[in-house]
Amino acid sequence: MLPASSATTTQRTQVAPESLSWSTIGLYGFPTVAVNFVYMLIMVMYMNFATDVLMIAPATVGAIFFASKIWDAVSDPLVGFLSDKTRSRLGRRRSWMLASGLPIAGFAFMLWAPPEGLSETALVLWIAVAIFGFYTAYTSFYVPQLALGAELSFEVGERNRLYGSRQIGSAVGLLLAFTLGAPLLEHQATARTTAAGLGEIAGLACLLSIVTAVLLLPREPTAAEGRGGRNLAGAMRDVWRNPHARILLFVFFIEMFGVGGTSVMAPYIVKYVIKLEGVLGIVLLAYVLPTAASIPVWVWLARHFERHRLWMAGMAMSAIGYGSLIFLDEGRLGVMLFCSVMCGTGSGCGSTLGQAIKADVIDYDEYVTGERKEGSYFAIWAFVGKLARGPAIPRTSTSRSRSET
Repeated sequence: MLPASSATTTQRTQVAPESLSWSTIGLYGFPTVAVNFVYMLIMVMYMNFATDVLMIAPATVGAIFFASKIWDAVSDPLVGFLSDKTRSRLGRRRSWMLASGLPIAGFAFMLWAPPEGLSETALVLWIAVAIFGFYTAYTSFYVPQLALGAELSFEVGERNRLYGSRQIGSAVGLLLAFTLGAPLLEHQATARTTAAGLGEIAGLACLLSIVTAVLLLPREPTAAEGRGGRNLAGAMRDVWRNPHARILLFVFFIEMFGVGGTSVMAPYIVKYVIKLEGVLGIVLLAYVLPTAASIPVWVWLARHFERHRLWMAGMAMSAIGYGSLIFLDEGRLGVMLFCSVMCGTGSGCGSTLGQAIKADVIDYDEYVTGERKEGSYFAIWAFVGKLARGPAIPRTSTSRSRSET
């Protein structure tokens, strides 16, 4: 008789195809276009919108965002664990994705379209509810979707393709946020009306794309159902005890710290360091386009080279880009563009091959524990990513307050 882990491996290969169709690959990444558009627009532009248009103190908005990161420490692991334990006709991941669609749309609109005439206290409360609600709904989509990628195929090359598709979708969302959303919101005189319309359209796009993907994607293997962690504490403990997971958590934190700092600080760097008008879109494009263009190259390279070495090369490129920020000064747009290109190209590797490597680490956990805890693993990585990006929010609010003084 086969050991439990070996029996499971044999069983799952009978239900998870070795080769996925291009339609499945594309559908997996499709919802991330709209969802990441909304997420990045909030991350990059909402501080400006709240302070310049809604006239909320920067420190107040920064405190709300920072508190939401503390909530992530609860919501991320909880969603991951519960999705591992879910039993549904739609599957344990797609059911969570579907349930997240309407809240993502509703809270996105709520953020960008607060009613006029609210008192300052009521407006702050409105924003706080919307931010906490949006990030909770976002987690309910983001974590199960990442986990689904590890279950649709157990073949290394197919996982590279799946997470490549997802990252391309994210990059397209970034591109639209930077070229369409950000420029529209830069005009303070019309920003409030524009933001309301943008929030409505973007929220509807999130809902429709999530529903489309959930209905058309193949169901994840049924062999994994009922094989999540025994309890939340035990699942988190297993993640930490996995030596490969600990290494990846450390590496991922470093990478996301740089990504978060530069993306959130970009509008402030352009406005207060480079001091050039109308170039924010160009700077952001210099990050997004290399990210998207590099993904197929990284996936192709992964056929010929070890993925962890490629990830190290990508991180080295990002390090050069982040390190070059010290040379920024007034009018030095070329330096900023160089930093953006290097960081974007390096990020394309970690967000694609890095995710696929995480899926392999989850397979190792199954070998040791006999459980399938994709949700718990990706939840911890999601939280670490948010934790790494979080410190940039209070830094931007402090920088803004000092500049106004």
